[in-house]
Amino acid sequence: MANEVNAVAIAKVRVWLEANEKSIQWLADQIAVSKALMGHILNGERQFLPKRMVQVANVIGVTTQELLTPDHTEEKEYTLSLRGKADSRIAKRHLNILLHAIENSRQLEKALAKVER
Repeated sequence: MANEVNAVAIAKVRVWLEANEKSIQWLADQIAVSKALMGHILNGERQFLPKRMVQVANVIGVTTQELLTPDHTEEKEYTLSLRGKADSRIAKRHLNILLHAIENSRQLEKALAKVER
């Protein structure tokens, strides 16, 4: 079974092959390995060795770093911990303002991430 780094690289290679209408045989020919070996690598049954990653990255026109880096990072949820009580009307109002500001910030982050893609 492929490790996490291999899984990222394998997924990117598979997407590239499909997008460019290339076969596993074509890729194997480009890096001078057998179709069977390339198939095993792309199925996670064989280790995607660094030497092969460099060769594949060169063939598909990306850097090795781009091949190994996930396209997106997992969004982490914010946690807000408050101590004490919000008994007064003003304290509750301030808490609501804070919650709205946090939500607006999250929406802006998502919009910015879309623009950067």
